[in-house]
Amino acid sequence: MKNVWGRELSFPEDVFYSPELLWVKVQAGNRLRIGISDLGVKSVKNLMYIEITSRVGKRINKGDTLGIVETSKRVWEIIAPVSGTVVAVNPKLSGGSTSPITLDPYGEGWLIELERVSETENELQGLLRGDKTETKRWIKEQAEALVPLTM
Repeated sequence: MKNVWGRELSFPEDVFYSPELLWVKVQAGNRLRIGISDLGVKSVKNLMYIEITSRVGKRINKGDTLGIVETSKRVWEIIAPVSGTVVAVNPKLSGGSTSPITLDPYGEGWLIELERVSETENELQGLLRGDKTETKRWIKEQAEALVPLTM
């Protein structure tokens, strides 16, 4: 799927997606990585600045603010899709750089890494799995609403 600017939209099947346009990927050792989905990245023309306010060791609850993203048009809060304890913040985002997110949102552009807590498993089940038909339908609907598409 491409948007009208010819940019390919990517949606890996091995991640969970949140309505806030974030992704969550299960990692080894009881950990999860969280990032902004390609749809989130491409729904704005220009990511200008990012600040992750959560710090290593902090307990995050679903719905807490992890940081902010500034675009050419607005500032939006990054809302935690699941609970956990922060074990890593992506050092490539220090100084507000958004390049890793725009170039590789599901790889080098991850935001934070969490260690699971007791409620994390139930919260994951409430997210959209990338390999499910209903998730693919939701992604297409969101993409058409947020990012002009060409098929």
